[in-house]
Amino acid sequence: MDEFSCIKLSRDDSCAVLTLNRPSRKNALGRRIIDELVRALDLINHAPDVRVLIVTGQGGDFCSGMDVIDMAELDEQEGLRLIRAEAKVFEMLHDLSQVTISAVEGYCLGGGMELALSCDILVSSDKALFGEPEVNFSVLPGIVRVWRHAGLNRARYMALTGGIFPAKEVAQWGIISKMAPAGKTLPESQKIAADIIKKPPEAVKSVKRLFTEVMEMTFHDASHVEKETFLHLFQDPDRRSLMSAFKGRRGRRKA
Repeated sequence: MDEFSCIKLSRDDSCAVLTLNRPSRKNALGRRIIDELVRALDLINHAPDVRVLIVTGQGGDFCSGMDVIDMAELDEQEGLRLIRAEAKVFEMLHDLSQVTISAVEGYCLGGGMELALSCDILVSSDKALFGEPEVNFSVLPGIVRVWRHAGLNRARYMALTGGIFPAKEVAQWGIISKMAPAGKTLPESQKIAADIIKKPPEAVKSVKRLFTEVMEMTFHDASHVEKETFLHLFQDPDRRSLMSAFKGRRGRRKA
Protein backbone atom coordinates (compact mmCIF):
# COMPACT_ATOMS: atom_id res chain seq x y z
CA MET A 1 0.00 0.00 0.00
CA ASP A 2 3.01 2.31 0.45
CA GLU A 3 6.79 2.26 0.90
CA PHE A 4 8.26 2.18 4.41
CA SER A 5 11.57 1.19 5.97
CA CYS A 6 10.64 0.34 9.58
CA ILE A 7 7.19 -1.13 9.02
CA LYS A 8 5.43 -3.21 6.40
CA LEU A 9 1.86 -2.58 5.28
CA SER A 10 0.11 -5.22 3.20
CA ARG A 11 -3.44 -5.97 2.25
CA ASP A 12 -5.55 -8.96 1.31
CA ASP A 13 -8.97 -7.79 0.16
CA SER A 14 -10.69 -6.20 3.18
CA CYS A 15 -7.96 -7.07 5.72
CA ALA A 16 -4.73 -5.07 6.09
CA VAL A 17 -1.68 -6.17 8.09
CA LEU A 18 0.68 -3.64 9.63
CA THR A 19 3.97 -5.23 10.69
CA LEU A 20 6.56 -3.51 12.88
CA ASN A 21 9.82 -4.30 11.10
CA ARG A 22 12.79 -3.57 13.37
CA PRO A 23 13.56 -7.13 14.53
CA SER A 24 17.16 -6.28 15.48
CA ARG A 25 15.74 -3.88 18.11
CA LYS A 26 12.77 -6.10 18.99
CA ASN A 27 10.58 -3.64 17.07
CA ALA A 28 11.24 -0.83 19.56
CA LEU A 29 9.48 2.49 18.94
CA GLY A 30 12.07 4.98 17.71
CA ARG A 31 11.69 8.24 15.81
CA ARG A 32 11.41 6.82 12.29
CA ILE A 33 9.09 3.94 13.07
CA ILE A 34 6.71 6.23 14.97
CA ASP A 35 6.55 8.68 12.06
CA GLU A 36 5.89 5.78 9.69
CA LEU A 37 3.14 4.42 11.94
CA VAL A 38 1.38 7.78 11.85
CA ARG A 39 1.56 7.78 8.06
CA ALA A 40 0.38 4.18 7.77
CA LEU A 41 -2.57 4.65 10.11
CA ASP A 42 -3.60 7.74 8.16
CA LEU A 43 -3.63 5.60 5.00
CA ILE A 44 -5.82 2.99 6.72
CA ASN A 45 -8.13 5.69 8.03
CA HIS A 46 -8.72 6.84 4.45
CA ALA A 47 -9.28 3.31 3.11
CA PRO A 48 -12.96 2.62 3.90
CA ASP A 49 -12.89 -0.68 2.01
CA VAL A 50 -10.41 -2.01 4.60
CA ARG A 51 -12.59 -3.48 7.34
CA VAL A 52 -10.00 -5.07 9.65
CA LEU A 53 -6.44 -4.05 10.51
CA ILE A 54 -4.05 -6.53 12.14
CA VAL A 55 -0.97 -5.12 13.91
CA THR A 56 1.94 -7.50 14.48
CA GLY A 57 5.74 -7.60 14.74
CA GLN A 58 8.53 -9.11 12.67
CA GLY A 59 11.11 -11.56 14.05
CA GLY A 60 9.24 -13.19 16.91
CA ASP A 61 8.52 -10.08 19.01
CA PHE A 62 5.61 -7.67 18.97
CA CYS A 63 7.25 -4.53 20.37
CA SER A 64 9.70 -3.95 23.23
CA GLY A 65 8.40 -0.43 23.84
CA MET A 66 10.08 2.93 23.44
CA ASP A 67 13.60 2.70 22.04
CA VAL A 68 15.67 3.55 25.13
CA ILE A 69 18.87 3.86 23.06
CA ASP A 70 17.14 6.30 20.74
CA MET A 71 15.67 8.32 23.62
CA ALA A 72 19.00 8.57 25.46
CA GLU A 73 20.33 10.71 22.61
CA LEU A 74 17.42 13.18 22.55
CA ASP A 75 17.25 16.59 24.18
CA GLU A 76 14.13 17.57 26.13
CA GLN A 77 12.37 19.27 23.23
CA GLU A 78 12.91 16.38 20.82
CA GLY A 79 11.95 13.90 23.51
CA LEU A 80 8.64 15.66 24.07
CA ARG A 81 7.98 15.64 20.32
CA LEU A 82 8.62 11.90 20.24
CA ILE A 83 6.34 11.20 23.21
CA ARG A 84 3.54 13.26 21.64
CA ALA A 85 3.98 11.42 18.33
CA GLU A 86 3.84 8.07 20.12
CA ALA A 87 0.64 9.11 21.92
CA LYS A 88 -0.82 10.14 18.56
CA VAL A 89 -0.18 6.62 17.22
CA PHE A 90 -2.14 5.07 20.10
CA GLU A 91 -4.99 7.55 19.67
CA MET A 92 -5.15 7.05 15.89
CA LEU A 93 -5.24 3.28 16.30
CA HIS A 94 -7.91 3.48 18.99
CA ASP A 95 -10.07 5.84 16.92
CA LEU A 96 -9.98 3.94 13.61
CA SER A 97 -13.42 2.99 12.30
CA GLN A 98 -12.03 -0.39 11.26
CA VAL A 99 -11.82 -3.31 13.69
CA THR A 100 -8.23 -3.66 14.91
CA ILE A 101 -6.47 -6.81 16.13
CA SER A 102 -3.02 -7.05 17.72
CA ALA A 103 -1.17 -10.32 17.08
CA VAL A 104 1.37 -10.50 19.91
CA GLU A 105 4.45 -12.73 19.94
CA GLY A 106 7.46 -12.46 22.25
CA TYR A 107 8.02 -9.16 24.02
CA CYS A 108 5.11 -6.75 24.43
CA LEU A 109 6.44 -4.10 26.77
CA GLY A 110 5.79 -0.47 27.67
CA GLY A 111 4.70 1.44 24.58
CA GLY A 112 4.36 -1.90 22.80
CA MET A 113 1.78 -2.96 25.36
CA GLU A 114 -0.07 0.33 24.88
CA LEU A 115 0.01 -0.28 21.13
CA ALA A 116 -1.47 -3.75 21.58
CA LEU A 117 -4.14 -2.49 24.01
CA SER A 118 -5.11 0.29 21.61
CA CYS A 119 -6.55 -2.45 19.39
CA ASP A 120 -10.05 -3.89 19.80
CA ILE A 121 -8.87 -7.50 20.11
CA LEU A 122 -5.58 -8.82 21.49
CA VAL A 123 -4.44 -12.25 20.27
CA SER A 124 -1.41 -13.42 22.25
CA SER A 125 1.07 -16.24 21.96
CA ASP A 126 1.11 -18.45 25.02
CA LYS A 127 4.83 -17.64 25.24
CA ALA A 128 4.49 -13.85 25.01
CA LEU A 129 5.82 -11.56 27.76
CA PHE A 130 4.07 -8.40 28.95
CA GLY A 131 5.22 -5.56 31.17
CA GLU A 132 5.52 -1.85 31.92
CA PRO A 133 9.27 -1.46 32.62
CA GLU A 134 9.48 2.34 32.25
CA VAL A 135 9.94 2.95 35.98
CA ASN A 136 13.31 1.21 35.68
CA PHE A 137 14.46 4.08 33.45
CA SER A 138 12.78 6.85 35.48
CA VAL A 139 10.09 7.26 32.81
CA LEU A 140 6.35 7.34 33.41
CA PRO A 141 4.63 4.18 32.10
CA GLY A 142 1.34 4.25 30.26
CA ILE A 143 -1.14 3.55 33.04
CA VAL A 144 -4.62 4.29 31.74
CA ARG A 145 -4.99 1.58 29.08
CA VAL A 146 -3.66 -1.15 31.37
CA TRP A 147 -5.95 0.14 34.13
CA ARG A 148 -9.00 -0.03 31.82
CA HIS A 149 -8.23 -3.60 30.79
CA ALA A 150 -6.77 -5.16 33.94
CA GLY A 151 -8.14 -3.03 36.77
CA LEU A 152 -6.47 -0.54 39.08
CA ASN A 153 -4.61 -3.01 41.31
CA ARG A 154 -2.99 -4.92 38.47
CA ALA A 155 -2.08 -1.74 36.59
CA ARG A 156 -0.50 -0.25 39.70
CA TYR A 157 1.42 -3.47 40.35
CA MET A 158 2.80 -3.60 36.82
CA ALA A 159 3.71 0.09 36.75
CA LEU A 160 5.40 0.21 40.15
CA THR A 161 7.39 -3.01 39.89
CA GLY A 162 8.44 -2.62 36.26
CA GLY A 163 8.30 -6.40 36.06
CA ILE A 164 7.75 -8.71 33.09
CA PHE A 165 4.86 -11.16 33.23
CA PRO A 166 4.07 -14.30 31.19
CA ALA A 167 1.01 -14.33 28.93
CA LYS A 168 -0.71 -17.06 30.91
CA GLU A 169 -0.67 -14.87 34.01
CA VAL A 170 -1.70 -11.72 32.14
CA ALA A 171 -4.58 -13.62 30.53
CA GLN A 172 -6.11 -14.03 33.98
CA TRP A 173 -6.18 -10.24 34.32
CA GLY A 174 -8.46 -9.76 31.31
CA ILE A 175 -5.87 -8.24 28.98
CA ILE A 176 -5.80 -11.03 26.39
CA SER A 177 -8.78 -11.76 24.12
CA LYS A 178 -7.53 -15.03 22.61
CA MET A 179 -4.48 -17.23 23.23
CA ALA A 180 -2.66 -19.07 20.45
CA PRO A 181 0.45 -21.27 20.23
CA ALA A 182 3.75 -19.46 19.66
CA GLY A 183 4.15 -18.47 16.03
CA LYS A 184 0.44 -18.80 15.32
CA THR A 185 -0.99 -15.45 16.41
CA LEU A 186 -1.05 -13.94 12.92
CA PRO A 187 -2.98 -16.81 11.28
CA GLU A 188 -5.30 -16.90 14.30
CA SER A 189 -5.86 -13.14 13.93
CA GLN A 190 -6.52 -13.60 10.22
CA LYS A 191 -9.18 -16.20 11.03
CA ILE A 192 -10.86 -13.77 13.41
CA ALA A 193 -10.62 -11.01 10.79
CA ALA A 194 -12.20 -13.26 8.14
CA ASP A 195 -15.08 -14.03 10.50
CA ILE A 196 -15.66 -10.34 11.26
CA ILE A 197 -15.55 -9.40 7.58
CA LYS A 198 -18.46 -11.80 6.97
CA LYS A 199 -20.62 -9.83 9.40
CA PRO A 200 -22.92 -6.98 8.24
CA PRO A 201 -20.65 -3.91 7.85
CA GLU A 202 -22.99 -1.42 9.52
CA ALA A 203 -23.47 -3.69 12.53
CA VAL A 204 -19.72 -4.11 13.00
CA LYS A 205 -19.14 -0.34 12.70
CA SER A 206 -21.87 0.36 15.25
CA VAL A 207 -20.49 -2.15 17.77
CA LYS A 208 -16.96 -0.76 17.33
CA ARG A 209 -18.14 2.85 17.64
CA LEU A 210 -20.22 2.08 20.72
CA PHE A 211 -17.31 0.50 22.59
CA THR A 212 -15.08 3.44 21.69
CA GLU A 213 -17.58 6.05 22.85
CA VAL A 214 -18.89 4.53 26.08
CA MET A 215 -15.43 4.10 27.62
CA GLU A 216 -15.47 7.82 28.40
CA MET A 217 -19.03 7.94 29.75
CA THR A 218 -20.96 7.44 32.96
CA PHE A 219 -23.14 4.32 33.17
CA HIS A 220 -26.30 6.36 32.54
CA ASP A 221 -24.90 8.10 29.47
CA ALA A 222 -23.40 4.89 28.12
CA SER A 223 -26.76 3.10 28.47
CA HIS A 224 -28.47 5.93 26.59
CA VAL A 225 -25.97 5.78 23.72
CA GLU A 226 -26.30 2.00 23.60
CA LYS A 227 -30.09 2.32 23.22
CA GLU A 228 -29.80 4.99 20.51
CA THR A 229 -27.25 2.90 18.62
CA PHE A 230 -29.57 -0.10 18.78
CA LEU A 231 -32.42 1.98 17.35
CA HIS A 232 -30.17 3.28 14.56
CA LEU A 233 -28.92 -0.17 13.65
CA PHE A 234 -32.47 -1.59 13.72
CA GLN A 235 -33.14 0.48 10.59
CA ASP A 236 -30.27 -1.17 8.69
CA PRO A 237 -31.58 -3.16 5.67
CA ASP A 238 -29.13 -5.96 6.50
CA ARG A 239 -30.91 -6.51 9.80
CA ARG A 240 -34.29 -7.15 8.16
CA SER A 241 -32.92 -9.43 5.42
CA LEU A 242 -30.78 -11.47 7.81
CA MET A 243 -33.63 -11.95 10.27
CA SER A 244 -36.01 -12.88 7.46
CA ALA A 245 -33.52 -15.41 6.13
CA PHE A 246 -33.14 -16.94 9.59
CA LYS A 247 -36.89 -17.10 9.97
CA GLY A 248 -37.14 -18.86 6.61
CA ARG A 249 -34.58 -21.47 7.64
CA ARG A 250 -36.10 -22.25 11.01
CA GLY A 251 -39.79 -21.70 10.28
CA ARG A 252 -42.24 -19.98 12.57
CA ARG A 253 -42.28 -21.45 16.06
CA LYS A 254 -45.43 -21.60 18.10
CA ALA A 255 -45.55 -19.38 21.19
